[in-house]
Order: sequence, then structure tokens, then C-alpha cells
Amino acid sequence: MKFVTQYRVFSYVVNYLIWSMIVLPCADSCILLLNGWTPLSVYERTGLADAVASGFVMRTFKDVRTDAHTYSAEVKILQIYKGVEKIREVAANGSLGNIYNISNFGDKKMCYADIDENESYIFFLTVYRGRLSAQYDDIFGAAVDFTEENEDEVIQQLGWDFWSSWSSCTASCDVGVQVRRRACQKKEGTCDGNEVDQRQCNTFSCKGTRNVMEIFNIQSLPVGITRDVIRPSSFNITQRANLYSPLSSLFRTGFPIDFSIIVTARLPVDSEGYLFTLSDIMGKQRLSIKYGDVTKLEYYDQNDLPGFKSPSFDVSLTNGEWHQFAFSVKGHSIKMYIDCIHVLSKTLSRSEHPSVGVNLMASIGPYFARYGRPFEGQLEQLTISSDPTAAAHQCFLQTGEVIQEPASKDDGDVRPKPTPPSVLKTTTTDKDELKELATAQTMPTEWSSWSSCSTTCGSGMQTRSLYCLNNEISVVECVSGQPETSQSRVCYIRECQELCQESCLNGGSCGQDRQCHCPSGYYGHRCQSARCPRPCQNGGNCSTSGRCSCPQGYFGRTCEKAVCSPKCRNGGSCVSPGVCSCPFGYVQPVCKPFCTKVCHNGGRCVRHNTCKCRKGYTGKDCSKPICRKGCYNGGKCVAPNKCSCPRGYKGRRCQKAVCTPPCQNSGVCIYPYVCRCRPGYYGSYCQEFTCRRSCKNGGKCIGHNKCECLPGYSGKWCQRGKCAQPCQNGGKCRRNKCRCPKGYGGLTCERIGCKYEKYVVPYQKTYRRLQREEYATQCGPWRWKTCVQTRLRYVTQSKTLYRTSYRCI
Repeated sequence: MKFVTQYRVFSYVVNYLIWSMIVLPCADSCILLLNGWTPLSVYERTGLADAVASGFVMRTFKDVRTDAHTYSAEVKILQIYKGVEKIREVAANGSLGNIYNISNFGDKKMCYADIDENESYIFFLTVYRGRLSAQYDDIFGAAVDFTEENEDEVIQQLGWDFWSSWSSCTASCDVGVQVRRRACQKKEGTCDGNEVDQRQCNTFSCKGTRNVMEIFNIQSLPVGITRDVIRPSSFNITQRANLYSPLSSLFRTGFPIDFSIIVTARLPVDSEGYLFTLSDIMGKQRLSIKYGDVTKLEYYDQNDLPGFKSPSFDVSLTNGEWHQFAFSVKGHSIKMYIDCIHVLSKTLSRSEHPSVGVNLMASIGPYFARYGRPFEGQLEQLTISSDPTAAAHQCFLQTGEVIQEPASKDDGDVRPKPTPPSVLKTTTTDKDELKELATAQTMPTEWSSWSSCSTTCGSGMQTRSLYCLNNEISVVECVSGQPETSQSRVCYIRECQELCQESCLNGGSCGQDRQCHCPSGYYGHRCQSARCPRPCQNGGNCSTSGRCSCPQGYFGRTCEKAVCSPKCRNGGSCVSPGVCSCPFGYVQPVCKPFCTKVCHNGGRCVRHNTCKCRKGYTGKDCSKPICRKGCYNGGKCVAPNKCSCPRGYKGRRCQKAVCTPPCQNSGVCIYPYVCRCRPGYYGSYCQEFTCRRSCKNGGKCIGHNKCECLPGYSGKWCQRGKCAQPCQNGGKCRRNKCRCPKGYGGLTCERIGCKYEKYVVPYQKTYRRLQREEYATQCGPWRWKTCVQTRLRYVTQSKTLYRTSYRCI
């Protein structure tokens, strides 16, 4: 329990953990705590841990445990994300290289992180008593699987942007270098870690390798091939390219039985096809690399084995990203190395003495059209080696596999020769002390690997150190007080020559130590390199004139400036050839603005999440059309100045109602299926008519304000009729009565002396009036939404009118 209480775990976990360890059985103590437990994310644990690193577990010492039932593991650190200084302090106390002894792992039933050998993890660490130890800021939270998703969470917590793709390897064989970069996103610009990462690549020997791209003469840019602007060492291959050559141009004695195929390429998204093929004269592919949803190395030997049963790897490389992958075929085993992270192995069931045949045609893509379309994509490396181990040396494998650097051509075998026991030297000479030291080896301790030889020729020394397997106590306590914690031995590489192996250049002289001593301004093992006032950066070489000769893609006095073509925009900076470091909201390769939502209808992304819309559209993503005068009666704007009308309306702005059948007698449609009729007409579609005044004297209304009169009557309303006797004294017959002038009266106006005066007579007129009303109702697919709609209805109203009449006074 001493280790657990040292870490910043949640308070409730600590209290229950201590109680459960004392009271409950060990098998159930931690499981009871998981009720309602929510694990912390990798992002949160990164912020809490003292140090974070990825590593490959080489060995676990589960049989040597502490009182708290924890064990230690020997871990090869792949990359330190956080706490570099803390880990370096531990390295200074006896750790060799990048291999560390990390303690405080255990059984998950006891709330510890359990790890397995030959697996990669991301570790959350702290320094306890001068040694690395797992840190528990969460239950089981000291280690998580090493995946790209988990690594991205760690990088984001530390304030870094994502790593760029690895650059091209500086050499096709015999050790090259790759570089990748990232930008710090913190405002103050201080992130824990390095901005530039570097690794070795193509560390296999050039002997026995064939560069297919050189043999096919791709560098001369034949038809269908162009050089990539951003990555000058790669080539864009289109379907117009014809890339093929006889197998004899690659291997004169036939294709090797065991081999490696090493590829660096970027394949189109969601594509499938063949990248490389060997075809016979009968039109059959004997060996090919097929890509798509899975990646497959198809192999047909002289017995057509394994043929269509060739193992496939459940890996898709068609995501538009650069990938480094390789195949290794040895005996009945085939391995696939993917991006220097994953290694997949399967069985290749071929004949005992296999051969793919002779008189074959090698081609990039299928040689015969029956196997699909020509290859299309970007290719940077295609190398075939007769050494099946070369595939593992394409780049530094992050799985923990140790890649030995090949010896130079002139050095020969530099491995230490076996040393007889009599040569072994220790810091003790007494036999009893040696016996005690041998006894100490039976205790939970382990010797580290021997260091490199101290000289490059002749006799030298190697050393190794002793450390405790459980990493809990010091080495002195492990060996029962014996102070001997290191050993040394003599090593021998090769005989030293009397003179310098190569002549010294630029005035250098060969000294007694068999090395060239250079004059001022020159350096190197032959004094072949000039020394510039300032060191050349980014792979630049100091020329004899004392100036830096920059590689392609860099310029400046010390090759410190990179070239990006086209130039970085929107405040981006060129950090490596063709690679821009872009501010937030802008993306590579030239820092174009990035909009989370796609700009529709021809809109352009002009700033981060800002679209510039074409005329007639608006909105954050230009998805809303503009109708300048609006859409009436519930219409929706579906295109610039174009409305989609609901049922019952029409017109450019849905301003016209539709009546079916149409209104008659010049009626006007004022609402869907509602007509406004002219005076004298009525009905749903104004098909009925009426007379404003009733027809008199038995007349019949036969049209709008048109009466049909009975015989003897006339007038618009049949108000005129024949008088029984003729009217006298200028009277006129009106309505079968004589209307007399002033001063006359009687039935025929025969009397004199009656005086008439005007007077007003009131009367009521009743009529129907169409009235518009507004009301609220539920609308749309959601019942909670309320809309305001209109409707029409007829209302009966009365009006008082007046007419003039005459009376006799």
C-alpha cells in the first residue's frame, strides 16, 4: 500500500481502497469499488501525470513482487510526451539507453494496471525514490494501449498540433533520416516536448537491393508522370503512364526465393487495384501487391501455391495519406510492416523449393488489362531486396524491435568478438567476494546489456550495470550490502592499421593515433568537410568556400529557411519544404481556410467557418436563398426570388389565390376557393345573380338588375304602367298614376290649387358582407409550434338609407 498512497488518486478511491485491502478478500477488493465508476479520459490523465511516454514492454517480472503485490517491467521507451527532465534524472541514475525499469504494476483485482510482454502502451508515470513508477490518477489508469487515437489525446492535452507526415527518407539504403514537425497551439508558445522529431530510415544494406523506380527510369518523367511539388522525391503516376521492364533488368538469375518488398506511397481514397506485378508470357500474374479494403501479396509458385489462397492483411491503406509499408517473405512465413508501428505475420503455404518462374515482365500496376485499370497514385519508394530482413529496417519500428545499424563497407564486422572467461574483469579480486556476488545474482536482480565497445579498433572495454527487478529498493540492498553494481570486460573489434585508412584531405596530417588531424576550418575523418561560420541546418553541407550548400527545398545563409510552393497563405509559415504550419482554422498544404460546414450553392470558404455566398444566398453555409420581396401566404423561398407556394396559392411570391373552378361573371378569387362577386352576383363561384331592386308590377328578374315586365309595364324595374285615363295639365303617367306638376292634383291632374313639398322618408337595407378573420392554430410536424392563419366568412349587416317623396299641403 505504500506505493498507492503516493499518487494523486481520487479521494473516494483511496479511502475505499485502503478499507477493502484490510477487510475484504483480495479477489474482490477492487471490483466492489467499480459500482458507478467512470474512468478518466486519456486527455485528463495526461494533464494529471508527472510524465507520459509510450513504450514497448520487453520483459515483466510478475514472479518477483513487492508486499503490495506489485511487479516491475523492463520497458523500451519509444517517445516521451511529458516530463522529459524527470525521466532524464532517472536515466542519469543508471538506466542504459532508452530502456527503463518501471515499477508498480499488478493485478487489476487490486486496482493496478496489468501489462503484458511484447505489447506497446502509453504509460502515465511519476518518479518515486529516484525511480520510474506507474502513477494512478484513475483506477487501472497507469497504462493504456498504444493507439493513434490515444496518442492524439495526449498530444492535444500538451497543446501540440498533430504531427505532419514523415518527410522523405534522405537515402534509399544504408541509413537515411526522416523528419516530422508539429506546431505548439498554446498562446504563450511553450509546449512540453519537441517541435521536430527525427528517426532513421532505410537502414538496410544497399547490397542485394533493386530500386525499381530507377530501373524504370521514372526520374526522367515519361508520359503520364510528374514530380510532386510538395514532396519533390515522390512522383504522381497517372493511368497514361506505361511502366514495365523485363525481370532480367532487376534480377539476372531470377527472382529471389526469400525477399523483401519495400514501398512508400499515397493511394487514392477508397481505391483498389494492383501496385506492382510480375506477369508471365501466358498473361498470368505470378506475384503482385494488391490494395483496397485489404492489402494482399499474391504469390504463385511453380505449383500455383498458395495462389488465390495467398494470405491477406486486414489493413486498408487507401485513405489518401502517405504510408510506409513492406513485405518480408522467408520460408513459409510472410510479414507485413505498416508505418513503422504494426507488424502482422501470417503463413505462406508455398512449395518447399518455390519459384515464381523466369521470362517475367515487371510492371507498376497490372501489365494485362484483364486485371484492372492501370495504377494511379503517388509513389516515392519501391525497392526489392534479396534480404528478407530488409523489410524490418525500412524505418525505426515503434513496436520495440531493435534495428541494428549495418556496418560500413570498409569497417567489416564490428560486433564484439567472444571474450574468454579469463579476460572478464570485475571490480573485486577476492574469490569470496566473487562467490557472494554470484549468490546475489539469485536474488531479484538483473544485469543490463553490455555497452558498446569503447574503441573502434583494437582492444576496448564494455560495461554493464546491476539493477533490481522489482525496482522497489536500491541495488545495494538487493545484493545484501555488496557494493559491486557494475562489471567490465575487454572487447575486440578489428586490428588497427599502422596508418590512416584513407588519405587526409585539405592539408590534414595522419597522427600516431591513426586519425587525421585537420587544419583550422576543416573537420571530418579525412578533413573532407569545411567548417562554416554558422552550422548548416536541415541537411545542408558546408562547401569548400565556407558557405552552406542547401538541399532542395531550403535556402538561406545556414539553410534555415524552407521553400513552400505555392506560398503559405493566411498567416501560415513554411516549416519544411512544401509543408506549411497553419494557424487555427486553416489547413495544409497552403493554409486554406477551413469551414466545418460545407459552403453550399457556390459559396466559398474565405475564413475559418466563414462562407462568402453568391448573390441570392445567405446563411453561415450559404444554404438559404433570398427572395427580395418575400413569399406571402406561407410560401417558402427555395431559390433566389423564387417561392414554393402552398396549396391554394400561386404567383411568383404566392400572392395570388387559386379558385377551382374559377370565379364566374368577373368575380375575383380572394382566398383559396373563395370568390368575391360583383354586385348582383353571388354563389361559391359567382354563378348566381340578383336584381338590386325587386321587379315591380309582377316583373321577373332575369339577369343582373334586369327585369322582364308584364304587358302594359315598362322601365328598368317595370315601374312604368299605362294610366286608366290620360293625365291633364302636363301631368305624366308614372306607375299607373299621373304625376302632376305644381298647382294641380287629382287622378288626372284636373284639379288646381294643391301645393306639394319634398320630404325625406327613411328605409332599411340589409346585405351580406365578406369579412377576413385571423386565428391561431397548431402547425408543422411539432405540435408545440403555433401559426397565425386567416379565413373569410359572410356577415349580415343593415344600413339605413333615405329617399325623397312629395306630399300635398
